[in-house]
Amino acid sequence: MDCPTCEAMVDAYVDGELSAQESVEFERALESCPQCRRRLEEARAVSRLLRELPVERAPDLLRARIERELRAISGQAAPRRARTTPHWMKPAALAASLLVAVSIGWVGGTFTGRENAGSAVGDEQLVATYLRVASSDHPVDVASTDRHTVKPWFAGRIDYSPPVHDLTSAGFPLEGGRVDVVAGRKVSVLVYRHNQHRLALSLWPDAGPDTAPKVVEHAGFALAEWRHGGFALHAVSDVAPDEMASFAQALDRATGEER
Repeated sequence: MDCPTCEAMVDAYVDGELSAQESVEFERALESCPQCRRRLEEARAVSRLLRELPVERAPDLLRARIERELRAISGQAAPRRARTTPHWMKPAALAASLLVAVSIGWVGGTFTGRENAGSAVGDEQLVATYLRVASSDHPVDVASTDRHTVKPWFAGRIDYSPPVHDLTSAGFPLEGGRVDVVAGRKVSVLVYRHNQHRLALSLWPDAGPDTAPKVVEHAGFALAEWRHGGFALHAVSDVAPDEMASFAQALDRATGEER
């Protein structure tokens, strides 16, 4: 085994990812390679430091981003290349590297590479609400496309009556509703579908003037924010931004037709 190959296998050896035969060959190569032995000690030292870091549960947004990246890595791994891909470049190793890299970005409460840092707190709370919907086996507490079933369900559960509309004709059928907590307040969340995607619409009373929907992208999600009919509306989904804009417009039309 030459020195470059030996050095490249250090991380896999420390993580216990080498086969028994590969480990034997690696250890034999270490005997004649001082540089690789130093590299091994450095890798072990980093591993010890990582294990000693305080453990803190990652935010839902961070975990979702990691999961999306891991799925992308797995999907890009072509089976026919598996035989020629070095062990340390296999998807599992890449996934571990990604996890460490993104986690380091979270140390100290800073998520590096995050868009819209000034409004990140509000955006992340809304995205977290969407993730609870998208990842749950029971995304709604009341399941119905009938607004006359969903709207009364909120009575007694929150301190206001949200407007409810089924947007099936616009391509966004109502799936139901649930109660969640945003910024420390219990709010109504209406869940819609668009093809295989869910949209979470959080809304609460707001006496401000109506505003046009503003659609932005944040951490891979489409977010829409606007005021209409005495309510502040915040929609989050993994649909495309133009589809989110269509949803907001359809909801405003339905609200206007009801008046």
